Amino acid sequence: MLDALDGVTREGVEHRRGYIARFWEARYGGVLLREFVLLAVMLWLYKYVRYLAKHETADAFQNAERVLHFERVLGLGFEAPLQQLLLPYKGVIVGFNRYYVTVHFLGTVAFLVWAFVRSLGEYRKLRSVLVAVTLGALAIHVLFPLAPPRMMPGFVDTMVLYGPNPYNSQAVQSFANQYAAMPSLHVGWALIVAYGVITISRSRFRWLIIAHPVLTVLAVTVTANHYWLDGAVAAVLVVWAVVTLGRPAEQRVRERGLVTAPG
Repeated sequence: MLDALDGVTREGVEHRRGYIARFWEARYGGVLLREFVLLAVMLWLYKYVRYLAKHETADAFQNAERVLHFERVLGLGFEAPLQQLLLPYKGVIVGFNRYYVTVHFLGTVAFLVWAFVRSLGEYRKLRSVLVAVTLGALAIHVLFPLAPPRMMPGFVDTMVLYGPNPYNSQAVQSFANQYAAMPSLHVGWALIVAYGVITISRSRFRWLIIAHPVLTVLAVTVTANHYWLDGAVAAVLVVWAVVTLGRPAEQRVRERGLVTAPG
Protein backbone atom coordinates (compact mmCIF):
# COMPACT_ATOMS: atom_id res chain seq x y z
CA MET A 1 0.00 0.00 0.00
CA LEU A 2 2.74 2.44 1.03
CA ASP A 3 4.86 1.40 -1.96
CA ALA A 4 1.92 2.08 -4.26
CA LEU A 5 1.33 5.52 -2.73
CA ASP A 6 5.04 6.28 -2.96
CA GLY A 7 5.02 5.29 -6.63
CA VAL A 8 2.05 7.52 -7.34
CA THR A 9 3.75 10.40 -5.51
CA ARG A 10 7.00 9.96 -7.44
CA GLU A 11 5.09 9.76 -10.71
CA GLY A 12 3.23 12.97 -9.85
CA VAL A 13 6.48 14.75 -8.98
CA GLU A 14 8.13 13.58 -12.20
CA HIS A 15 5.08 14.69 -14.19
CA ARG A 16 5.23 18.14 -12.63
CA ARG A 17 8.97 18.32 -13.26
CA GLY A 18 8.39 17.36 -16.87
CA TYR A 19 5.72 20.03 -17.23
CA ILE A 20 7.94 22.68 -15.67
CA ALA A 21 10.87 21.68 -17.89
CA ARG A 22 8.73 21.80 -21.02
CA PHE A 23 7.27 25.14 -19.97
CA TRP A 24 10.72 26.58 -19.32
CA GLU A 25 12.17 25.34 -22.61
CA ALA A 26 9.16 26.56 -24.60
CA ARG A 27 8.82 29.93 -22.91
CA TYR A 28 12.08 30.92 -21.29
CA GLY A 29 14.87 28.60 -22.40
CA GLY A 30 16.32 29.25 -25.83
CA VAL A 31 13.76 32.00 -26.43
CA LEU A 32 15.02 34.04 -23.49
CA LEU A 33 18.64 33.55 -24.54
CA ARG A 34 17.88 34.69 -28.09
CA GLU A 35 16.15 37.80 -26.78
CA PHE A 36 19.10 38.70 -24.58
CA VAL A 37 21.48 38.30 -27.53
CA LEU A 38 19.26 40.35 -29.85
CA LEU A 39 18.86 43.21 -27.40
CA ALA A 40 22.58 43.14 -26.53
CA VAL A 41 23.46 43.43 -30.23
CA MET A 42 21.01 46.31 -30.58
CA LEU A 43 22.59 48.16 -27.63
CA TRP A 44 26.07 47.59 -29.06
CA LEU A 45 24.94 48.91 -32.44
CA TYR A 46 23.27 51.85 -30.68
CA LYS A 47 26.58 52.76 -29.02
CA TYR A 48 28.69 52.18 -32.15
CA VAL A 49 26.51 54.15 -34.57
CA ARG A 50 26.08 57.07 -32.17
CA TYR A 51 29.85 57.10 -31.65
CA LEU A 52 30.38 57.46 -35.40
CA ALA A 53 28.35 60.66 -35.47
CA LYS A 54 29.37 62.23 -32.14
CA HIS A 55 32.01 64.54 -33.65
CA GLU A 56 29.84 66.18 -36.32
CA THR A 57 29.61 69.36 -34.27
CA ALA A 58 29.53 71.95 -37.08
CA ASP A 59 26.69 70.22 -38.92
CA ALA A 60 24.89 69.61 -35.62
CA PHE A 61 24.74 73.32 -34.76
CA GLN A 62 23.78 74.33 -38.29
CA ASN A 63 20.95 71.83 -38.22
CA ALA A 64 19.86 73.15 -34.83
CA GLU A 65 19.54 76.63 -36.32
CA ARG A 66 17.46 75.15 -39.14
CA VAL A 67 15.14 73.37 -36.72
CA LEU A 68 14.63 76.48 -34.59
CA HIS A 69 13.95 78.54 -37.72
CA PHE A 70 11.44 75.98 -38.97
CA GLU A 71 9.62 75.97 -35.64
CA ARG A 72 9.48 79.78 -35.63
CA VAL A 73 8.07 79.77 -39.16
CA LEU A 74 5.34 77.44 -37.95
CA GLY A 75 4.73 79.69 -34.96
CA LEU A 76 5.49 76.77 -32.63
CA GLY A 77 8.81 77.74 -31.11
CA PHE A 78 7.48 77.37 -27.56
CA GLU A 79 10.29 75.35 -25.92
CA ALA A 80 12.26 78.30 -24.49
CA PRO A 81 9.18 80.18 -23.13
CA LEU A 82 7.91 76.96 -21.52
CA GLN A 83 11.27 76.36 -19.90
CA GLN A 84 11.48 79.93 -18.62
CA LEU A 85 7.99 79.57 -17.15
CA LEU A 86 9.01 76.54 -15.07
CA LEU A 87 12.62 77.40 -14.20
CA PRO A 88 11.73 79.21 -10.93
CA TYR A 89 10.19 75.96 -9.62
CA LYS A 90 13.27 73.96 -8.71
CA GLY A 91 11.33 70.91 -7.50
CA VAL A 92 9.49 70.64 -10.81
CA ILE A 93 12.69 70.96 -12.84
CA VAL A 94 14.57 68.39 -10.72
CA GLY A 95 11.60 66.03 -11.09
CA PHE A 96 11.71 66.33 -14.88
CA ASN A 97 15.49 65.91 -14.81
CA ARG A 98 15.19 62.67 -12.86
CA TYR A 99 12.36 61.44 -15.07
CA TYR A 100 14.48 62.06 -18.15
CA VAL A 101 17.54 60.29 -16.71
CA THR A 102 15.93 57.24 -15.08
CA VAL A 103 12.56 56.30 -16.54
CA HIS A 104 13.60 56.16 -20.20
CA PHE A 105 15.83 53.09 -19.89
CA LEU A 106 14.66 51.43 -16.67
CA GLY A 107 10.99 51.86 -17.56
CA THR A 108 11.50 50.36 -21.00
CA VAL A 109 13.41 47.36 -19.61
CA ALA A 110 10.70 46.78 -16.99
CA PHE A 111 8.06 46.93 -19.72
CA LEU A 112 9.91 44.40 -21.90
CA VAL A 113 10.20 41.97 -18.99
CA TRP A 114 6.51 42.38 -18.17
CA ALA A 115 5.46 41.93 -21.80
CA PHE A 116 7.68 38.83 -22.17
CA VAL A 117 6.07 37.18 -19.15
CA ARG A 118 2.53 38.32 -19.95
CA SER A 119 2.30 37.50 -23.67
CA LEU A 120 5.20 36.10 -25.67
CA GLY A 121 3.48 36.68 -29.01
CA GLU A 122 2.70 40.33 -28.29
CA TYR A 123 6.18 40.79 -26.83
CA ARG A 124 7.78 39.66 -30.08
CA LYS A 125 5.77 42.15 -32.11
CA LEU A 126 6.56 44.98 -29.69
CA ARG A 127 10.23 44.04 -29.58
CA SER A 128 10.33 44.18 -33.38
CA VAL A 129 8.71 47.61 -33.27
CA LEU A 130 11.25 48.79 -30.69
CA VAL A 131 14.18 47.51 -32.73
CA ALA A 132 12.85 49.05 -35.96
CA VAL A 133 12.27 52.45 -34.34
CA THR A 134 15.71 52.40 -32.73
CA LEU A 135 17.48 51.48 -35.98
CA GLY A 136 15.51 54.12 -37.87
CA ALA A 137 16.45 56.71 -35.26
CA LEU A 138 20.13 55.75 -35.46
CA ALA A 139 20.08 56.22 -39.23
CA ILE A 140 18.64 59.72 -38.78
CA HIS A 141 21.22 60.49 -36.07
CA VAL A 142 23.98 59.78 -38.58
CA LEU A 143 22.34 61.58 -41.52
CA PHE A 144 21.10 64.57 -39.53
CA PRO A 145 23.31 65.34 -36.50
CA LEU A 146 21.52 67.83 -34.30
CA ALA A 147 22.64 69.81 -31.26
CA PRO A 148 19.99 69.80 -28.51
CA PRO A 149 18.34 73.03 -27.34
CA ARG A 150 20.42 73.10 -24.12
CA MET A 151 23.46 73.90 -26.29
CA MET A 152 21.72 76.78 -28.05
CA PRO A 153 21.34 80.45 -27.00
CA GLY A 154 18.12 81.18 -25.11
CA PHE A 155 17.98 77.79 -23.39
CA VAL A 156 19.20 76.56 -20.00
CA ASP A 157 20.79 73.17 -19.38
CA THR A 158 18.65 72.23 -16.39
CA MET A 159 20.72 69.16 -15.57
CA VAL A 160 23.81 71.34 -15.14
CA LEU A 161 21.78 73.90 -13.20
CA TYR A 162 20.05 71.60 -10.71
CA GLY A 163 21.18 68.04 -11.46
CA PRO A 164 21.35 65.16 -11.80
CA ASN A 165 23.67 65.53 -14.77
CA PRO A 166 24.54 62.15 -16.32
CA TYR A 167 26.88 63.74 -18.84
CA ASN A 168 29.43 64.35 -16.07
CA SER A 169 30.03 60.61 -16.04
CA GLN A 170 32.93 59.35 -18.16
CA ALA A 171 30.97 56.16 -18.90
CA VAL A 172 28.01 58.14 -20.24
CA GLN A 173 30.27 60.46 -22.24
CA SER A 174 31.88 57.47 -23.94
CA PHE A 175 28.46 55.99 -24.72
CA ALA A 176 26.25 58.95 -25.57
CA ASN A 177 26.25 61.09 -28.65
CA GLN A 178 25.11 64.49 -27.48
CA TYR A 179 24.49 65.62 -31.07
CA ALA A 180 21.73 63.09 -31.73
CA ALA A 181 18.64 65.02 -30.73
CA MET A 182 16.59 64.09 -33.82
CA PRO A 183 14.51 61.99 -33.30
CA SER A 184 13.92 61.60 -29.57
CA LEU A 185 14.21 57.95 -28.58
CA HIS A 186 12.92 58.98 -25.16
CA VAL A 187 9.61 59.88 -26.79
CA GLY A 188 9.70 56.95 -29.22
CA TRP A 189 10.27 54.32 -26.57
CA ALA A 190 7.68 55.91 -24.26
CA LEU A 191 5.07 55.69 -27.03
CA ILE A 192 5.92 52.02 -27.62
CA VAL A 193 5.59 51.28 -23.90
CA ALA A 194 2.19 52.99 -23.76
CA TYR A 195 1.00 51.21 -26.90
CA GLY A 196 2.20 47.87 -25.56
CA VAL A 197 0.55 48.20 -22.17
CA ILE A 198 -2.75 49.25 -23.72
CA THR A 199 -2.54 46.37 -26.21
CA ILE A 200 -1.61 43.60 -23.77
CA SER A 201 -3.30 44.57 -20.53
CA ARG A 202 -7.02 44.15 -19.96
CA SER A 203 -7.12 46.28 -16.83
CA ARG A 204 -9.48 49.24 -16.86
CA PHE A 205 -6.57 51.30 -15.50
CA ARG A 206 -4.28 50.55 -18.43
CA TRP A 207 -5.06 53.89 -20.07
CA LEU A 208 -3.21 55.64 -17.27
CA ILE A 209 -0.01 54.61 -19.05
CA ILE A 210 -0.67 57.48 -21.49
CA ALA A 211 0.76 59.70 -18.75
CA HIS A 212 4.18 58.20 -19.48
CA PRO A 213 4.66 59.60 -23.02
CA VAL A 214 3.00 62.87 -21.96
CA LEU A 215 5.45 63.28 -19.07
CA THR A 216 8.30 62.21 -21.33
CA VAL A 217 7.46 64.90 -23.90
CA LEU A 218 7.36 67.49 -21.11
CA ALA A 219 10.62 66.18 -19.64
CA VAL A 220 12.60 66.28 -22.89
CA THR A 221 11.26 69.76 -23.68
CA VAL A 222 11.55 71.39 -20.26
CA THR A 223 15.09 70.05 -19.73
CA ALA A 224 16.03 71.38 -23.19
CA ASN A 225 17.32 68.00 -24.32
CA HIS A 226 15.03 67.89 -27.35
CA TYR A 227 12.92 70.07 -29.60
CA TRP A 228 9.24 69.20 -29.89
CA LEU A 229 9.99 68.34 -33.51
CA ASP A 230 12.28 65.53 -32.31
CA GLY A 231 9.32 63.95 -30.55
CA ALA A 232 7.09 64.39 -33.59
CA VAL A 233 9.58 62.57 -35.83
CA ALA A 234 9.86 59.79 -33.24
CA ALA A 235 6.05 59.46 -33.22
CA VAL A 236 6.04 59.08 -37.01
CA LEU A 237 8.66 56.32 -36.73
CA VAL A 238 6.58 54.51 -34.11
CA VAL A 239 3.41 54.69 -36.22
CA TRP A 240 5.33 53.38 -39.23
CA ALA A 241 6.80 50.50 -37.23
CA VAL A 242 3.47 49.55 -35.62
CA VAL A 243 1.65 49.58 -38.96
CA THR A 244 4.44 47.62 -40.64
CA LEU A 245 5.40 45.16 -37.91
CA GLY A 246 2.77 45.32 -35.19
CA ARG A 247 0.17 43.14 -36.93
CA PRO A 248 0.12 39.38 -37.42
CA ALA A 249 2.41 38.22 -40.22
CA GLU A 250 -0.43 36.58 -42.15
CA GLN A 251 -2.38 39.82 -42.13
CA ARG A 252 0.60 41.79 -43.41
CA VAL A 253 1.15 39.32 -46.25
CA ARG A 254 -2.55 39.28 -47.14
CA GLU A 255 -2.63 43.07 -47.36
CA ARG A 256 0.20 42.94 -49.86
CA GLY A 257 -1.93 40.69 -52.03
CA LEU A 258 0.29 37.64 -51.64
CA VAL A 259 -2.29 35.54 -49.79
CA THR A 260 -5.93 35.30 -50.68
CA ALA A 261 -8.23 35.78 -47.72
CA PRO A 262 -10.24 32.64 -46.92
CA GLY A 263 -13.85 32.54 -48.06
